[in-house]
Amino acid sequence: MSVDPRPAPLAPGPPQFQSSLSRQRRSTGAPIAVLILLAALASGVLLLEGIQDPIGLIVAVPLTALAMGLVLACYFWLDRWEPEPSRLLLLAFLWGASVAIVISLVLELASSEVLGRGLVLTLVGPAIEEAAKGAFLLVMLTGARRREFDGVVDGLVYAGFAAVGFAFVEDIGYIAQSFSQGTETTIATVVMRLVMAPFAHPLFTSMIGLGVGLAVSRPRQSARWRYPLLGYLAAVTLHALWNGSLTFGFGGYLLVYVVIMIPAFVGALLIARYHRARERDVVKRQLPELVYYRLVTPAEAGWLDSIAARRAWLRSVTARSGKPAAQALRDFQAAATELAFLRDRVQRGVGPADAYQLHAELVQALLTSRAKASGPLIENAKSAPPIPPVRPASLSGPGR
Repeated sequence: MSVDPRPAPLAPGPPQFQSSLSRQRRSTGAPIAVLILLAALASGVLLLEGIQDPIGLIVAVPLTALAMGLVLACYFWLDRWEPEPSRLLLLAFLWGASVAIVISLVLELASSEVLGRGLVLTLVGPAIEEAAKGAFLLVMLTGARRREFDGVVDGLVYAGFAAVGFAFVEDIGYIAQSFSQGTETTIATVVMRLVMAPFAHPLFTSMIGLGVGLAVSRPRQSARWRYPLLGYLAAVTLHALWNGSLTFGFGGYLLVYVVIMIPAFVGALLIARYHRARERDVVKRQLPELVYYRLVTPAEAGWLDSIAARRAWLRSVTARSGKPAAQALRDFQAAATELAFLRDRVQRGVGPADAYQLHAELVQALLTSRAKASGPLIENAKSAPPIPPVRPASLSGPGR
């Protein structure tokens, strides 16, 4: 099949748009880095202030890190098709572990003086904490960071990382403080927080991530705000039920755990799996079009068609040509995937306003990474099952 030589409707833009994609990405986290650093210092001071036994802190940190590491591994698995920039994931984690912690502590202490501890624990606290954690998703919708936010999976991942950061500091505090209350209390705290419910905070805040992800996935309309609002209300409701169950003792906790939390967790997993499969389908649908417009070759598309094929390609290039060529191939895979996602968003009418510029940068990233990999990449690509080009039915302009 011959390939139409005409350029894609979203062809690379003028030379001034051929800026370095990596340079743009490095700038996405800068505006909030100082804020997070200051909040991290405050969070550390507040955490240490309430701990009487330093041994508790020594024991709590590795135990909590192990439990939260397993939760983060689940989010990394979810994020395999279009991995988010590691610096933004780190910022999300630090936001939850610092900014969200400090805001929640200050507002909850102030509210307790007026409303009483019971009401704050069961209702006001969850509302404050979910707002503080979910605020990072609003930060992600500003400036250059907006480019990295494509849909539901991204919302779930960023919300999850912020919530894990929050839970990391909170769990360390509770476990460390329990050391001064006896061995039985310590064991109960560890079991309830790290064994039975390490997913609690990520589950709550993922409701907000789902809502924001649905909002950015929909064409521009006045009613899009309802998705984040519903997500926030769902997060607060689950959190309030969770906290409220503790007032009825272990029996109430176990009842809410079995009847509400486990089904909610399973439902969240099914939603995450569904949207992850949609990401795979986007890539599979866009690859023949990228071949049609000569942005990737048929053989390269064959290697980009699945996670297993990509890993096999990386192993082969690493064995033949070493780590520098493998890193160039990773960059090539990432640029091709982001290009597929961008074109899909434009076709659905939800592309960003600077789609032409971003498209040019991604095409440039493809060319640069292919050049860095040079001959070894091309030799390996020749052995792939090729994907033939397919002419797209239609392609809208960038962002309506």
